[in-house]
Amino acid sequence: MIATMQTPFATVLFAELVGSASVFERHGDAAGDRVRGELMSVLRRALGEHGGSEVTSTHDALMVAFASAVSAVDCASEMQRKIVGVGDGAALRIGLDAGEPLSEGGALYGTPVIVAEQLCRAAEPGEILVSAGVRHIVGPRDAGRMAPAGALKLRGIAERTVASRVLWRERAEHGEDLPRGHAATLRTITVVIADDERLLRAGFRVILDAEPDLQVVGEAADGRAAIDVVRRRRPDVVLMDIRMPELDGLAAAQQILDDPELDTAIVMLTTFDRSEYIYKALRIGASGFLLKDATAERLLDAVRVTAAGDALLAPSVTRRLIEQFARGPQPAAGTVPPRLAALTVRELEVLRHVARGLSNAEIADALVLGENTIKSHVGHVLGKLALRDRVQAVVVAYETGLVAPDRAPR
Repeated sequence: MIATMQTPFATVLFAELVGSASVFERHGDAAGDRVRGELMSVLRRALGEHGGSEVTSTHDALMVAFASAVSAVDCASEMQRKIVGVGDGAALRIGLDAGEPLSEGGALYGTPVIVAEQLCRAAEPGEILVSAGVRHIVGPRDAGRMAPAGALKLRGIAERTVASRVLWRERAEHGEDLPRGHAATLRTITVVIADDERLLRAGFRVILDAEPDLQVVGEAADGRAAIDVVRRRRPDVVLMDIRMPELDGLAAAQQILDDPELDTAIVMLTTFDRSEYIYKALRIGASGFLLKDATAERLLDAVRVTAAGDALLAPSVTRRLIEQFARGPQPAAGTVPPRLAALTVRELEVLRHVARGLSNAEIADALVLGENTIKSHVGHVLGKLALRDRVQAVVVAYETGLVAPDRAPR
């Protein structure tokens, strides 16, 4: 059996050529296929330039995954601009959504894929439709170049999807600048940077302060100073280096996250992608993990996603780490681990599915319940167990033995 796992938070793009059949009618099969091939090559060059990873394709459509929502929107706009010049009667429609797609044998599926594909199908030729999640993550620079497209009823999605239309033609004509006066309506996300490398702090500050919705309100060169500046400035997000003098980043993060007077999310920074660091960071409640050589777009996405209360790593991405590090004792048959005693039978069932990496929509399908009901159950689980997010819930499920490594939930 092929293992199913969830990828990190990603933006999924569906692009489909519309009217390609007319190209074949005008040019014949052989010449028409050459034209179609040229059009697809144009799209692939654009996705390559913007860091997209092609997941699958058909004769006239592509599915692409991006680590950065900003890059995905930029790529979508570039695709539209390029097709205008070489379309030969064919046009392009595009849909984007952000989330935590599931992966099996190299293929992606799950809610973000479904939403992106259905937004693509709902788009008119020459149109780019993005979900509310994508619009939020890209921030005001691109959101200012979007217009509401309404709440759309998409096939396979129970609730209506709030969508926006990317004004790529206007962007091409007027440039990428934010419309005047737009920044005044934004909620500012405040950030503290804690790292013992002065040049890194300076570089991150330049990138973050250049965004109209982001503001660096403090810096720290060691763990103790980080705790002090966070308590004084109370930022929304801390970018915390793992290895620092005086007090390491994990210990500093633990103190910040344990402080009931603070409501600050933490993204851990490191030079090396070390599994034990990731596990320790997620176990104490950090919202994510970012390599120091990440692109500017990835940095901005990380801050905005974290400030919105989401985790940068999908719950089931941590399953491989949890299976390596968290092997709690198995409770006796028919008993509930003491730490989970406050949960109802239904909440335990929901937690088991969360530990498998299922989204709310997928849990709703599995339990034949409404998605809003599942959201409520997940909220109760997090509240009763004093957890910050779903990632911590996965850790607890494995550490208590509710879910066993390499076994299906009981």
